[in-house]
Parts: sequence; C-alpha cells; structure tokens
Amino acid sequence: MSIKSLLTSVEPEDLQNVKNFCKVDSDLEDPVIKGLILSARKDIIGQVGSRIDDFFDDNPNFEYAVWLKTYHSYNNRDTSSNAMTFEIQDTYNSTINAMKDDYRYKTYLMDKGDEQ
Repeated sequence: MSIKSLLTSVEPEDLQNVKNFCKVDSDLEDPVIKGLILSARKDIIGQVGSRIDDFFDDNPNFEYAVWLKTYHSYNNRDTSSNAMTFEIQDTYNSTINAMKDDYRYKTYLMDKGDEQ
C-alpha cells in the first residue's frame, strides 16, 4: 500500500485489528477509530520518513506502532483539564526508533546504489 493510501484510507481488516487491540466490540465508534488510525499513521510516517513508498508494507513494527498510538489516543481522548493524563508507552518510542534505524539503512543502500 502506498504512503498516500496509508494516509487517506483504512482497510476493513486494519480497522478490525485495531478494534481487537483496543477491545472495542461495537461499530458505533468506527469513524473515530478510523480517524485515530489515520492520525497515528501520519505521525509515525512523519517521524520515520516518506521517501521509500513501500517501507511500511507488511512492516510489523509499523502495524504495532499504529496499534499502540491508536490505543493510547482512544483511551486518553478526554479533553477535560481535570482528567489525569498518561504518557504513551516506552515500547511505542522503541518501535519508532527501530523503524528509523531500518529506514536510515535502507535509504543509505539506495543512495549508495545511485552513486554506482
């Protein structure tokens, strides 16, 4: 799936996987969850990079990071200033850093190949 597609649409399978991860049974909040998925993808792709269009395809780290970010956003969406807020899990940041390392290595190989 291209980066453009990842940023503009959510496949039914992806929605169901996130709903399972978030323990959501009904379809009532599907539009909200889809929006959170798109927001998570945009944030993650922005942090990692968008030069390699197929980098996020079948990437378990990307899928897991989207799940974690969406779960966090879904469960901490209260805008009340009296609500306790929680930081996102360290595993999210570790997953992003792992993807950044892979991404940098792949762009290095691409650039090296262009020089030859």
